[in-house]
Order: sequence, then structure tokens, then C-alpha cells
Amino acid sequence: MTEFIPLIICNDKDESNETDSVFDFENKEIDLFGFTKEQALDGILSLLLTDPKHLHTHLQRIYFCYQHDLKEELFAALIDFLIILKGKGLAVGHRMVNGAKSKLDDIKYQTLKAALELNEDEIEWVDGNLYSLFTQGFIGVPVLIHKEAKKQNLNHDALAIARDYVAYSQLDMAMKTLEEAIEQDFDNITVHTELLELYKLTRSKDQFLKMYDHIHKQSKTLPETWNKLKAFFDE
Repeated sequence: MTEFIPLIICNDKDESNETDSVFDFENKEIDLFGFTKEQALDGILSLLLTDPKHLHTHLQRIYFCYQHDLKEELFAALIDFLIILKGKGLAVGHRMVNGAKSKLDDIKYQTLKAALELNEDEIEWVDGNLYSLFTQGFIGVPVLIHKEAKKQNLNHDALAIARDYVAYSQLDMAMKTLEEAIEQDFDNITVHTELLELYKLTRSKDQFLKMYDHIHKQSKTLPETWNKLKAFFDE
């Protein structure tokens, strides 16, 4: 029989002195049906890449990361959730951020609190991390928001084409499209981020290393996220 698990529960005792209502995520084991937690999370991420606006899947991702103590992944899940909300639904946004507070360090928590105050045009530029799917901001810099001048239509078209391939589960074609886009406009961080996410989600270590070596041979400086993913594959 299917058991439905509540995502958040209300805690009447507010010991944090927060002005918002305090919510705690309920700790309860989830049946993974034989999958590892990494495989289960990859499945959730694949659904989000196919349908980024599906809020229930975002909530599943947040709860899953919290329950499995995946702190970096949890931060990314919350950032992506706020981006999809586009400055709306502040009540649920506050509840999710406050509910996850115990798993976040102070810097990440304050980043999320600040993100809740941003409007639709600003929110997607919040800094994410290696696990963020939808942020347009730079990774690994101390500035909360950083906007770039828009690139030529080439990158926009490449991203749109790649996302279409993902929607139809043609992940190899999506990676190839993003690799070609990097060749033509190396400085576009969004293209790097989406390509690295696909490498990680599909566990495409060999293809990643091939591209990694190819770029190194061109004496170009890779974003630090490439080295982080290399370390992940080397584990």
C-alpha cells in the first residue's frame, strides 16, 4: 500500500526568534525500491529537466535531500525552487527555507533569505553550486547577483536546442550541442553549468574527461566547477 509522507510539519515552539512561521521537515525513511540515493535523486533531477515548472517534483527533491542529509544538494534544490517561483509564492518559499535551516550553514541560509526578497528578473541570478539546475549566476563568487551582457543568439539557441533534446531524453545529443556551444563561446557560464549537470546526471565520465582534456590542450582556464566534477568522478 502506498504511504504518503508529509513534506513539512508545523512546530508551534518557535525557538529561533524568526519572524516567519517555523516549519520542520519530518524525518522518516523513504523506500527507494532498491535504488541508491544517488540514483533516486538523479531520477528526480531528470524529471525536473524535463518539466522545470513541476512544483511537486521540486518539493520531492527538497525533502529527499533533507532526509538524506545531502546539504549541498539541498541548497541547490531550494535555490532552484525559488527561481521557479519567480518571486511569487513567498509563503511556501519562506516555509521551505526555514524548514531546511538546520541543514544549512549560516551563509547558505542568509543567501536563501536574501533570495526571497528578489523579484522575478533578479532571482535567477542568485549564485548556485555544482548541483543547481536553473541559476544563471556565477558559481563560487561572493557576489549574490551578477548580470552579464546578453550573448548573441547562438548560445540562446544552443541552450534551447539542448533543453529540447533533454525533454525527449536525447541526452547524448544535448551534451553534444552544449559542447559545440562552449567551443564557440567559451565564456558563457550557463552553458558550462548545464553541460556539467548532464555529465553528472548521466555518469558520463569518459565523455567528460574527453572534453576536459580537449579544453586543457587549448590552454583555456576552465571554471572551477569542472575541477569539482573531475574530483567527483575520481572518487
